[in-house]
Amino acid sequence: MSAFHTIKQLEERNVPNEINFMVWSDKMDLVAFSNIKGEVALHRLTWSRAWSLSPPKDGLTVNCMGWRPDGKVLAIAYSCGRIQLVGVENKKILNIQDIKANITCLTWVQEKLEPPPKDNFNFKDGKPNNYMKHIDMSRLYLRDPTLSSVLNSSQSEDQKEAYFLQEQTELNLLLIGTKEGMVHVRIFGCFTCCILDMCEYLGISCSVEALRVSEDLRRIYVVTKDENSLVQIVTVNSSIFKTHAKELFAVAMKYVKLMDLITYLRNTIASITETWESFLLEIDHKLSKYAKKVPEGGITADFLDLLIFGICASELQEFLMHDLTKKGLEKFGQTIEMSYTNIQKLLLKNINKYGQNVTFQLAELRGMGRFDCKYEIVGLSDEKIAQAIQSCGAFLIKAAEIQQIINNSVINYKAFFRWLYGAILTLMDENVPGEIHRMTQQDVAYITEFLQNFDRVGGKDGGGFVMEQLGQYLADEPLSAEPTNEDPDSWEAFLEENACLESHSAILKRAAGTSLVQQFKNVALKVASIFTTPRTRLQGYFRMMERETLDIYQCDPTVTLRVTSVNASGDEVIFAFADQSPHEESCVLLVQFGRCTDGVSGVRVNFSPRRVIDLQFYSSAILSVLLEDVSSSTALLLQMTVATCGLKNLKGVGPLTVSAPSANQDDVPVAKDIKMPAAALGVSGSRRVGAILADNRRKVKLFEMEADEEDDEDVSGVLMTDTSLPKDVDMPKETTSAD
Repeated sequence: MSAFHTIKQLEERNVPNEINFMVWSDKMDLVAFSNIKGEVALHRLTWSRAWSLSPPKDGLTVNCMGWRPDGKVLAIAYSCGRIQLVGVENKKILNIQDIKANITCLTWVQEKLEPPPKDNFNFKDGKPNNYMKHIDMSRLYLRDPTLSSVLNSSQSEDQKEAYFLQEQTELNLLLIGTKEGMVHVRIFGCFTCCILDMCEYLGISCSVEALRVSEDLRRIYVVTKDENSLVQIVTVNSSIFKTHAKELFAVAMKYVKLMDLITYLRNTIASITETWESFLLEIDHKLSKYAKKVPEGGITADFLDLLIFGICASELQEFLMHDLTKKGLEKFGQTIEMSYTNIQKLLLKNINKYGQNVTFQLAELRGMGRFDCKYEIVGLSDEKIAQAIQSCGAFLIKAAEIQQIINNSVINYKAFFRWLYGAILTLMDENVPGEIHRMTQQDVAYITEFLQNFDRVGGKDGGGFVMEQLGQYLADEPLSAEPTNEDPDSWEAFLEENACLESHSAILKRAAGTSLVQQFKNVALKVASIFTTPRTRLQGYFRMMERETLDIYQCDPTVTLRVTSVNASGDEVIFAFADQSPHEESCVLLVQFGRCTDGVSGVRVNFSPRRVIDLQFYSSAILSVLLEDVSSSTALLLQMTVATCGLKNLKGVGPLTVSAPSANQDDVPVAKDIKMPAAALGVSGSRRVGAILADNRRKVKLFEMEADEEDDEDVSGVLMTDTSLPKDVDMPKETTSAD
């Protein structure tokens, strides 16, 4: 006799806010809940909460959620069209993308690796998949650095966590369906390689209700509902994921790495700006007030009078004695030196290295694009990659330009502060130390050069004051005072005399007149433009298969469509629909797609007089159905074996009208009385767990789906045709788990 099992309740919990979605992880005993406030909470099987994540903005709700196949990342789709990829371990947001559409469904799938042959004695590569071997050699020449300690801890964690998306070894796809009838296909959940327009194909407005991909990634099944409430399954040929998996993997991984590097650069520039502003805000504010009291050019004139003739104007004396003070100048000298030191560290250890890594990644991408026999299908543009390399080179030159300005400014600052400190002591009738009192002609030149920037680097209103040239590089606007280069033997002068070299794509040129922020934005724009051509090129390799567009049924437009799907043996895909039309008998429609075009089978399973509330595949062989007893309004959880439903072959394409099979008395399904009105269910066959949501959406019951018989006291038999309130029953234990 076969082993038996039953369904056992583990927990019953009340929640303060209504739950609208719950999704089990197939890899860990974790379930993700979202409530009407847009919050997402991750709970363990014991109901202990791992973490809770607030929505990006107030008023947003969650439309759907999905787990990455390895269970390490959760994709959350919000009502505003934003999708966030969240690391499960510490709820860090790994990636954010907006598609500006009403998201209805999403699914995350991974290629199923074929087992190696038994006679394979090649033990050179231990990993089952090594797509990036001989493609990504960046680790050999320069590693991505860690951010400097001047960054706050949260930013450092963000940068460390961003590598999480780069640790993937198998090709995986995130598919997103929208109410507007679009299907977005993203490799690794980041790189959009295709956008399918189902409305254009069907010739009628429709929404995407569900998505499923075959195990070999050759076919995408799209469940649509048109404006006439006709539910259809459209099959899309996506064999490119099988035939060119390595190429798509490599290009998508380059995209992920480049986007991560761009993010690092953006955060580093923000840290430089923050460091600069925090140290100079107070003194800039004081000098700005003083600048407003004197006419244009008066600041430099007053300081030069004090420097050359020892004459101090009344406004300048008030500023030095009351606003700046001797103690304030001492503190400012220390802080400004510290700020320059931190900025130099960020420039050398982060901006330069990150920028160089961007160039290296682009160079490898350019080499991949020139490998026509493999990457021609992707459509990498050599011209766009060259432009991105040029832009990144200009960015690195701009960073070196800032470094040179800082070196010069430090010299000028020290001379200026030493002289100004002595001037304040003189005004206060205090003794001036000899080392401060002595000044060389070179010191006067440094001070004069520093004072020249006082009046020509001003605010937008003409009355402001920026301490010196560095601040203008951190603004998103053209440079106000560009450094001059009077050396006739400079590299720029050489390029001006040789136009043939200046126009060559291998020559990196300085972007005159632009700030560091502007040049970085140009780099980000050029890098993003590289991947627009592959997206357009790959679009043409996805074809709708006309012979496999199947009309399922006419649904009730007032009722939410309930549909679930699973990958069965081989390349078979099974869909289950809950027909909840009030004028029809409540039933479940099963549709199975096989390898062949005519290998479509289906059946209609009637549950009347009970009503189907929700359904979900527990495994590839078992369908979990949540039923409602109309007379008592209590719910029944049913575990139904798909093989016993009698799927029949469908001839041609048309509405599904296969009648229900006769009841098989030898295979009685497992049923569990939930003992409460219910609204939704969530199950996981690989973890052998389930959750039932009450109709008020404030109560959740957790179940062990394959408990031993002696663990449950309330066990008795029930037939599907029995109209009385059922008890719990047993069935032979299934060994097939969810894919």
